[in-house]
Amino acid sequence: GTEVNTQTQELSQLVDSNQLAQLPTLNRNPYDFVVLSGNVSNGDNTTSSSLSGQTISTRGVGYAINGQRESGTEILLDGVENVGVFTVVAGQLVPQDSIQEFSIITNNYGVEYGRASGGVVNVDTKAGTNNIHGSAYEYNRLSAYTANTFANDVDGIPKGTYARNQFGYNIGGPILKNRLFASFSEEFTRVRSAASETEDVFDPAF
Repeated sequence: GTEVNTQTQELSQLVDSNQLAQLPTLNRNPYDFVVLSGNVSNGDNTTSSSLSGQTISTRGVGYAINGQRESGTEILLDGVENVGVFTVVAGQLVPQDSIQEFSIITNNYGVEYGRASGGVVNVDTKAGTNNIHGSAYEYNRLSAYTANTFANDVDGIPKGTYARNQFGYNIGGPILKNRLFASFSEEFTRVRSAASETEDVFDPAF
């Protein structure tokens, strides 16, 4: 059954490490999972990057919480504010595999959470333990598995090429057994792409 929270009136959604590992994301951006929570809608302040083939939010975590602007979302990393004050985006992005879990708090959050008119997204990273543990990974997207665009097909233009490799590792373990632990994560992204672009040009006789 569902456990009832009798300590606070907070309404929140927890995204755990199993969901982070199993649910698909296009660019392995952990903030994509904010959409799993209620009272969340797509933000409208976004820009598209044709080079990387992705849509990038220019405010908050890319989603509007409780109908507020994306900039009304407070972003925390291990409980510490993680917002670029000038750009109002996540100040430090961490690899998805380095995250233990995160919560999306949408209503009635306590006094320990401030600076949020919409909601709070709090990311908790993995910690080291007495045992050495870690993982290595690589994800890739290739144009070989995609179809040509409709416009290219109509004009007889061949499909463009695209290759994205996202790879990294994380490792954790003890420095002093039962006393001091460390966890380290690193990720790399390589994108190579080429595409044809068409333009309509007026005939000089016109």
